[in-house]
Amino acid sequence: MRTCLAIVAGLIGGFLLGIALSSFIGVIGLYVFHEPMGIKFLPFYTAAIGALLAPIIDSQVTKSS
Repeated sequence: MRTCLAIVAGLIGGFLLGIALSSFIGVIGLYVFHEPMGIKFLPFYTAAIGALLAPIIDSQVTKSS
């Protein structure tokens, strides 16, 4: 159950991080190159990475304590 919760938290956190990062890249691209830039599907990529890393980090934290 703890692993499932970590995966869901990683998905949600990664997706929100991807949205923020995509917006940041778009604003910087607009200032530097005078046209909006971005990485297509970045929130989905970061959500997948978050879903993979969250259980790994959780298991490392629970082992050490």
